[in-house]
Amino acid sequence: MATTGDGSSNTRGAATRARILAATAGLLAGSATDTGSARPGAVPRGATVTVSAIARAAGVYPNQITHHFGSKDRLVLDASFALFLRDTARLQAAGRRARTADGFRRALARTALAMPSTTLVVHALGTSADDAQRARVRELLAVLFRQSERYLDRVLAERSWSSANGTGRDARTFWSAVFGAVLLSDAGVAGGPSDVDLATTVTITAD
Repeated sequence: MATTGDGSSNTRGAATRARILAATAGLLAGSATDTGSARPGAVPRGATVTVSAIARAAGVYPNQITHHFGSKDRLVLDASFALFLRDTARLQAAGRRARTADGFRRALARTALAMPSTTLVVHALGTSADDAQRARVRELLAVLFRQSERYLDRVLAERSWSSANGTGRDARTFWSAVFGAVLLSDAGVAGGPSDVDLATTVTITAD
């Protein structure tokens, strides 16, 4: 009986957690697009997603958000990365359509800068004010770098291309440059890195 009860409780908790995460991702996606505010429950572009808005969208009490995620910042970080990792499928598809190594590098840079979730992630990274949050950031970035490295490895194997710096370093340098470019843009810095500049951080070439 105890095992069954614990399992049911864990299942309900996981379902609630997933619902909160999905609701937050939906609100963030709406705030990152020009048309998002037209969707029910979405917030205007650039607006801050509140705990009360998340609770309404997920159909939970505000204290359940704290219970499952610890803080709104942690929830927003997780939801932003969930959207971002999903959107990297667009980046991979753009890369597959490229016919040359130079076109491949440019497609990655152009698509990464165009994804609304890239800005969401950069903003979420800026909320990492405590050790727990920074540890979570390291975990999520490790996932991003690992998935990106594996993708580059597959591309090199399929096309017989090579990487001067290695795919692991290319992945880390590329995303670091992308995030930096978004920060500079948000700060209103003129003449910041463009997609052409970012493309040079990937050292993949045709043999």
